[in-house]
Amino acid sequence: MAQSNDLSETPNIRSRDAARTQALILKVAVQEFAEHGFHGARVGHIAQGAKCNARMLYHYFGSKEQLYVAALDSVYASIRNQEARLNLTDGDPLDAARQLVEFTFDYFARNATFVRMIRNENLLNGKYIRQSSKIPDMSRPLIASIDRMIDRGLESGAYRRRPDAVHLYLTIVALSAHHLNNAATLGTVVGQDLTDPAWQAARRAHAVDVVLSYLGARPT
Repeated sequence: MAQSNDLSETPNIRSRDAARTQALILKVAVQEFAEHGFHGARVGHIAQGAKCNARMLYHYFGSKEQLYVAALDSVYASIRNQEARLNLTDGDPLDAARQLVEFTFDYFARNATFVRMIRNENLLNGKYIRQSSKIPDMSRPLIASIDRMIDRGLESGAYRRRPDAVHLYLTIVALSAHHLNNAATLGTVVGQDLTDPAWQAARRAHAVDVVLSYLGARPT
């Protein structure tokens, strides 16, 4: 019987090993694509970093293009999973909006890999993100939650405007990311260091005030 149990466990062990290998490949791939872009990234570097060979990488992901799409899926899944923990549909609608702005601002500031991945994909005119069926699906719950937050804000009298949920979210993203994507040039234009922690803290407070003031709250 002991031998039978060992044999029955073998597929599970192999499955766990395969899952770990795929996860490691994906982790290394995200870093490689973020650093070098799709065209500059090298499959050999990814395989070496994941301690596997290129043949195994292609076995799991099919092609460099499919691996890149999986990497995009991965970075979006990370932010979407954390956004799902925000309490946007209960409690004070103004606190919910503040929570969303602060989270988005902080996530972009602390996750340079995510910012670079998205910047690189924009340089490709979104060629590969359009091949993902997962990213639009995982993003819909966030927009729905923002929509409900806006409805609650109007019903409670906390909000005086009824913006489109997508427009509101894009405004929050712009306030959170524009200074990161353009720090080198805009910093020179305005004569300030946009990477300075004190400047970013002031920018964060400004972003919150902009959104809450627009929705109807008095600025702090």
